[in-house]
Amino acid sequence: MQFTNKKVIVTGGAKGIGEAVVNKFLDEGATVIILDRHKPLTYSKEKTPALHYYKCDVSKYEELEKVFSNIKDTFKTIDALVNNAGIQTYGTVTDTSEELWDRTMNVNVKSMFLCSKMCIPLMVKSKGAAIINVSSVQAMVTQREVAAYATSKAAILGLTNSIAVDYAPSIRCVAICPGAVMTPMLKNTIEGLADFDEAIKDTENIHLLKRIAKPEEIADFIVFAASSKGSFMTGQHYRIDGGIGVELGGR
Repeated sequence: MQFTNKKVIVTGGAKGIGEAVVNKFLDEGATVIILDRHKPLTYSKEKTPALHYYKCDVSKYEELEKVFSNIKDTFKTIDALVNNAGIQTYGTVTDTSEELWDRTMNVNVKSMFLCSKMCIPLMVKSKGAAIINVSSVQAMVTQREVAAYATSKAAILGLTNSIAVDYAPSIRCVAICPGAVMTPMLKNTIEGLADFDEAIKDTENIHLLKRIAKPEEIADFIVFAASSKGSFMTGQHYRIDGGIGVELGGR
C-alpha cells in the first residue's frame, strides 16, 4: 500500500488508461480525485469511499479554478498529479482546421499546463511529490495524418522538462509515452474503419511484441513512477510502446 494517506489527482480518469490508473492507485491505498467531463460509471461511493469526482473541462481555466479552490479547501495538499486527459485527432497540416488544431492543443497540452499550474502550490509541502504527464510514442515516431495530435504529444515532453527543472528537487516530473493501448478511444477509431479485424491486426503488427497494450500495463508504470520506487526519476520520457519504431522495415 504505497499510497496510504496520499492524495492523487487523475485527469481523464473516467475511462481508458485513466480508469486503470485510478484503480491501481486505489489498490495502493491512495485517496484519488478524478477530474473529467464524464462521470466515472464503474465506481460507487459505497465501495470506493476514497474516490472523489469533479466534473470539469480541464482545458478551461475558469472551471479548473473553481475545482482547485475546492480541492485546496478539502484536501490541503496533493502528492501526485497524473495529467492523462487527451484526445486523438486526425489530419495533415493542410487539411487540419484551425478549430481542430486549437482543440487538440487545448485538451492535450493546455490542460496539463493549467492543472500543473494550479496543483503545484498544493504539492510543495508533500514529501516526494510527482507529476506524471501522459504523452505518446507519437511524440517521437508517428503515423500519417496526425499533425495536430503528434505536435501536441511532442509539446508535452517540453513541458515535462520545464516542470522537472523549475521545481526540483521538491517535485519530480516525467512523461509516459505509450504505444497503442486498447482503450475506448482506440476502439472507436478502429470501429470507424472498413475492416475492424484487419485494422486490429495491422495495429498489433506495428509493435515488436505483436499485440496492443492493456490499460493496466500503462497504469502499472505510471503508479511506479509516481511512487517512492521511482524516486530518482525526473525530467525523462519513458516509452511503453511494445517496440514501435525500433525495427527498420524494407524486408
